[in-house]
Amino acid sequence: MEIRRLGVDDIPECMKLITDRGWKWPAAQWELMLALGPGLGAFDGGTILGTALSTPYPEAQSISGVLVGTWAERRGVGTALMSNILDIASTPVSVLYATSMGEPLYAKLGFHPVGVTTEYSGVYTGSAAGVTRPVAISDISALAAVDREVSGYTRDKFWDFAPSRYSLRTAEFEGGLGLIGSRQLANGAAVGPIIAPTAADACALISDVVAGGERFRVDTDDADVGAFLLANGFEARNGCALMVYGAKTLPGDRSRYFAPASLALG
Repeated sequence: MEIRRLGVDDIPECMKLITDRGWKWPAAQWELMLALGPGLGAFDGGTILGTALSTPYPEAQSISGVLVGTWAERRGVGTALMSNILDIASTPVSVLYATSMGEPLYAKLGFHPVGVTTEYSGVYTGSAAGVTRPVAISDISALAAVDREVSGYTRDKFWDFAPSRYSLRTAEFEGGLGLIGSRQLANGAAVGPIIAPTAADACALISDVVAGGERFRVDTDDADVGAFLLANGFEARNGCALMVYGAKTLPGDRSRYFAPASLALG
């Protein structure tokens, strides 16, 4: 087994893993992730066995895209990839969202859970609060600063591409700025990041984005936001454990971080 850096030429092989595991990542997602940070692939000759991706921030790396083909199970591929992705990090802290299948592996490597994020999906049955407006270019520096304070990540590259890939809206609340983004995925639209002073403010932001009859997905660890979604047409689905390596807890003010930019980006 050879482990090496992935390049864009490897994306067709990576998509074989996507099909095998029933994921919804399009090829464009791989292109974006490989532009934001290093990716590793495990190969046996010309056959891909598995992948792992890193999105590096000064404060931590966000790990995603950990996939092992069904044809390569029980060969230590996942452990080898994770060990290598931890070794190449420029920071001692790593963060990831783990499925129930992957959580035991990450725990063996030294990750520990710090929260649980639940996926909510549905068509919103309520009304829009009408509190938001579209983000303008002049807003970006202030919103990037709020994102850094709340998420704990200094992610300049994210803010370079976010205005073109996300529909971003903002609002001014009594407790400070609110930010919400949405984006199209292969199987529908997803909401995140969601930054707000309170859960009630977060629900107001969400209502402005999801009103209109389209199906949306929201990943959140907040019980009040979850209750709001369940009361307005959404259903709860499987969630992920938020896990940390190299630190006791997450960076930032997570009391105001109601949904990640994506599970891959943190």
